Amino acid sequence: MSTPVVIDTLTVCGANGQELFGPTSFAVAAGTVTALTGPSGSGKTTLMRALLGHLPVGTYRSVGVAEVAGQDVFALSPEALQRFRRNHIAYVGQDPGSALNPLMRVRSLLGEMSQESAADSLLETLELVGLSAEHLRRRPGELSGGQQRRVALARALVRHTSVLVLDEPLAGLHGSLRTEIARVLADIAAHRSAAIVLSGHDTAAVHAIADNVVELGVAQSKLVGVLAPSVLVGAPDGPRRSRDDGIAGDIDSEGSLEAVVAGTGHAYVPVGAVLPAVGSSAGSALSVVGHGAASVGAVLPGHEVGGRGADTDRVAGRRFERTGRGDAQVVLRVRNLSTSIGGNAVLSDIDLELGRGASLAVVGASGAGKTTLARAIAGLHRESIGSLELRGEPMPIGARRRKGNGSNGIQLVTQNPRSALNPRRTVAQTLGRPLRRIGKVPKRQLVQRITELLGSVELAPELAARYPHQLSGGQRQRVALARALAAEPAVLVCDEITSALDHDTASSIMTLLDRIRADHDTALVVISHDIPLIATHCPRLVVLDHGRIIESGDTAGILASPAHSATGELLGWPGPRQPRAEGRICIME
Repeated sequence: MSTPVVIDTLTVCGANGQELFGPTSFAVAAGTVTALTGPSGSGKTTLMRALLGHLPVGTYRSVGVAEVAGQDVFALSPEALQRFRRNHIAYVGQDPGSALNPLMRVRSLLGEMSQESAADSLLETLELVGLSAEHLRRRPGELSGGQQRRVALARALVRHTSVLVLDEPLAGLHGSLRTEIARVLADIAAHRSAAIVLSGHDTAAVHAIADNVVELGVAQSKLVGVLAPSVLVGAPDGPRRSRDDGIAGDIDSEGSLEAVVAGTGHAYVPVGAVLPAVGSSAGSALSVVGHGAASVGAVLPGHEVGGRGADTDRVAGRRFERTGRGDAQVVLRVRNLSTSIGGNAVLSDIDLELGRGASLAVVGASGAGKTTLARAIAGLHRESIGSLELRGEPMPIGARRRKGNGSNGIQLVTQNPRSALNPRRTVAQTLGRPLRRIGKVPKRQLVQRITELLGSVELAPELAARYPHQLSGGQRQRVALARALAAEPAVLVCDEITSALDHDTASSIMTLLDRIRADHDTALVVISHDIPLIATHCPRLVVLDHGRIIESGDTAGILASPAHSATGELLGWPGPRQPRAEGRICIME
């Protein structure tokens, strides 16, 4: 079996000489999947970019080799490296939407990457990632974040390269789709003899498809184990494929890889199992524990809040969701909100209310309309109709601009801080702009306010001088959050802000949001696919499906007994089976 990827004692340092990761050693055989895991900032993205022969500005290779398809990528000239990448390696980054030309349709985006531009070949690849022929006619702006991610993955797959490097390919996808994409990647490795290197914070999903798991830490990296064969998420018990060349290894004190033959190589690992030394992860059962600060909720007369027997509260069509404490406390009211993109309806007749200091989660499958809802509430979606009130005052919706509504208004934190933050501005410049323009902070007080803002999102003052590329994913997300807080918003809308973060960092971000709600009475709308995180921090839940609210009410009640099959699919259940609740654990029969 060939070994298309070899990393040998690779160490990468920052401009100040500090090690970002390393020394790291591992190998990826053809037909296998290797997963990189570790906390945000441990160097996963930097290591994956090293396989392309390209490191972030301000970093450099200290020692070691990164060999792809028999070639040391750091030994190639820029022109030769470009030709080499075109033929041997495909890469999909954390923000794949930024790599899609907004003027091109999906058919052209796939066609320019494929040597075989036949319509059947393009459609087959698109269907591999769960998108239909109808999406071939769309442009990136007409796709959801999850759909853009899948188009970018399809562009990589259609090239048929021997090496695939995928940074967080399962992020931002709901349960059943995440499982299906994981199966696709495992099958591509097996059937095309491709070597796949991917990263991910969904430990259970990553371990279930990975043959090797490389755990990166702040100080060092470690190959923690091998699954041979891998077991697919949600698949029946038993192997996906058998192999008797299983290898387990560890990194010795010098950082070199010492391979050890692992007997017959047959390691049957149950679904959701976690390799030793990696840490715990949410398993297949959903634990609904704690719900943050309580928020009193009410719905229209005749509708029972969170009642499992009140079907009138949860029928298809227009839904009404209120999380307030009477009209005096309602900060956001949305009525009859409908939107379209390119003439196609995306949201239909959305009604909701949000109380001061309340927290509401919005969930749904990729393409359900979640991001469009966030943008419409923030006044960024032009093709919107309906009405919106903030603190009882009407606000423009659709194409009309919202002037003079910055402070104490609505702020949106997007799901991709890498593209949302200007790469040419330091953190101080990024935060100083809204402080001056919206907050009207005098110039002499700017440094103090920036320091206070950084402290409010638990970042050190010295980070003010850094640029976005010098920050970890979690740090960038906190800076984006601080920028939104600079306007002192009454409503904060967070779109998938934890999707590419490790569990601990994601939890700390949500805990931070809970504190902000408590300290400033800020109302919070959270869009996420992380169901356990939502269950912990958001007392109220809205489920979107094809642009309509199909379920709403108490989070714990809905997750324990979903009334709609689409909700069950979000939890990773393959069919319309209904769960039974036992205590506070949701159990599948």
